[in-house]
Amino acid sequence: MSLFCSKITSTKKYLLIMAKKPEKPTNGGKPPINKVPFDLDSFLEAENMDSEHTDKELSWVPLSKAWHDALKLPGFPRGFVSLVRGYSNTGKSTAFYEAIAGCQKIGDLAIVIETEGNWNTAHAKQIGVKFKEVVDRETGEITEKPDGFILVRSKDLYRMYKNYDHKESKMTTKATRGEPVIEDVSLYISEMLQKQSDGLIPQSMCFLWDSIGTLNCYKSAISNSSNNMWNAGAMGCFQAIVNFKIPATRSVDSEYTNTMICVQKIWLDSMNGTVIKHKGGEFMFFNSRIIVHIGGILTHGTKKLTAVALGQDFQFGTEAKIRCEKNHVTGIERNGVIASTPHGYVNPSELDSYKKENRQFIHDALNVSYETEINFTEEEGRLEGDDVKE
Repeated sequence: MSLFCSKITSTKKYLLIMAKKPEKPTNGGKPPINKVPFDLDSFLEAENMDSEHTDKELSWVPLSKAWHDALKLPGFPRGFVSLVRGYSNTGKSTAFYEAIAGCQKIGDLAIVIETEGNWNTAHAKQIGVKFKEVVDRETGEITEKPDGFILVRSKDLYRMYKNYDHKESKMTTKATRGEPVIEDVSLYISEMLQKQSDGLIPQSMCFLWDSIGTLNCYKSAISNSSNNMWNAGAMGCFQAIVNFKIPATRSVDSEYTNTMICVQKIWLDSMNGTVIKHKGGEFMFFNSRIIVHIGGILTHGTKKLTAVALGQDFQFGTEAKIRCEKNHVTGIERNGVIASTPHGYVNPSELDSYKKENRQFIHDALNVSYETEINFTEEEGRLEGDDVKE
């Protein structure tokens, strides 16, 4: 018997088959659901969101021909935040004045915020900014006032907001500090945008600030100090303005197109490996869509243009390197040379024509007769004072 079983075992294979357990239904026994394909457009419509955002056609606040010759840009793009930077006395404010005149040409309301204390009405008029005469009914005295633009100086900001507590975000009954502050500029711009939204300002606006780094922040002011870190940090109060309120007006749904143009000085930090830094902090550098640098980096990058006659001299211009440091609008980043004069920017190749056209102006500035021979000289500009910190 054992022999027989052994034989069978050696010649046959036996398969052990285990019964498979029935699968449990994943839907709890419910009938299968027929899924509808996801329709993104329908979803966005239900959420009141437009998947096809459309901007207006790009337009510009125009500047002079010399600006276009050097950078191949017509001026500053409307609906964007732009920055002009450079060392002192490189010709930055000329762009500021030309932009005001450009706003007047296209009908935008220029809101000029001048906190550097260098506003010069005569210079503005020479560049092309328009003013209008106002006659005092009682005295008959004739004065001039801005024509189609608003000029806000440091004293105006202080008068409007000296009682404003920026820490508590409310107006008080007495002065909270003895100076205008960075946050006043932000608050003023926001209030003007709200007035536009309320229908009180029925036109596009261009905010021009000359310049960043000239005001303390609220915390510095109430502490009777000038803390650079506090001041730089306070620039964050412009976050909503530069990243939402201004850009939003580029949409075709926006009735108006608002723009912001800022001027900012730089300084050379030679203690940390000759690094360029911005007076007042880096906030606007990172948040501007076009940045134009005037002058040099490790040097001043300018030439003083001087007229000399009979022992008198008159600096009639500054020739400077210029380049588009950043362009997130058209992508064109060119560099060149430009000359800043009392009458605006001039292409350096056209300076001889400028001298002839403004011969009388130059002679008057030198206080010499029209027939007096004038010599013209050039001198390399140098980094001075606050341009370098060692």
